Amino acid sequence: MESRRGQEGSGAEIVLIETHCHLNDRAFADDRGAVIGRALAAGVEKFVEIACAAPEWEPARSLCAAWPGKFACAYGLHPEYVKDYRPEQLPELEKFLADPTAAALGEIGLDYWWEPERAEEQRAMLEAQLPLSVKYGKPVVFHARNGKEPGQDAYAALFARLKSSWSYFPPGRRHRGVLHCFSGSYDDARSAVGLGLAIGVNGSYTYPRNSDLRETVKKIGLGSVVLETDCPYLPPQSSRGKRNDPSFIPEIALAVGDGLGMSAAAVAEKTSGTAAELFGLQG
Repeated sequence: MESRRGQEGSGAEIVLIETHCHLNDRAFADDRGAVIGRALAAGVEKFVEIACAAPEWEPARSLCAAWPGKFACAYGLHPEYVKDYRPEQLPELEKFLADPTAAALGEIGLDYWWEPERAEEQRAMLEAQLPLSVKYGKPVVFHARNGKEPGQDAYAALFARLKSSWSYFPPGRRHRGVLHCFSGSYDDARSAVGLGLAIGVNGSYTYPRNSDLRETVKKIGLGSVVLETDCPYLPPQSSRGKRNDPSFIPEIALAVGDGLGMSAAAVAEKTSGTAAELFGLQG
């Protein structure tokens, strides 16, 4: 994709942070380095690689080592993999959270879309991981997805558990986590922000039927937004059906700017500042 550097007419360089990517996915097995190089050329300066299953932790750490100063990692256990969860995985997870590459715990949370019958198991796994955020002083990347039936409200259940079971309050920081790939209501977004969470916005923002998300971003304000791709999933509308990758972050910034009546450069500056503070990526 063409770089968005300087396209605002001011000569300003757009510098972006990709807060949620899965570049160790097999979709990138043949051209991972080229994908990263293309994103860097497009103005994406830093990446948060999400390693949310035990087999992903070591490859993520290796990715950070291969690209020093560009990558940080989130390590955790995704609710989708609850059937594979064993309590003895937690000590191993702790080793990665103590590693210098660790910027966050995650992604963790609740997903009622595919297997709502495992809701209680997911909640138990979530509550087993939350104390690690406090122990290691890490923000959390949260995942929430409602079920297909009325009453299968993953957002409400997640918020209830955060209120009762999460005591990570980093001094001097506005946000203590991010609700990635946000797909909830405005009320959900307001609750998330009230709990100290930023909202992760990705290519789904550009989908024609996603006017509710665009309105939600407008209402909560750019100060509580970070940009992500969730690649290789959820490419922007211009590339629906294709593999997503971090080089699309500038396109997402441009779309958010269009929705808010501001430049992509202004969106980049604000969202990247929030991301840098949240994940400790300054400098």
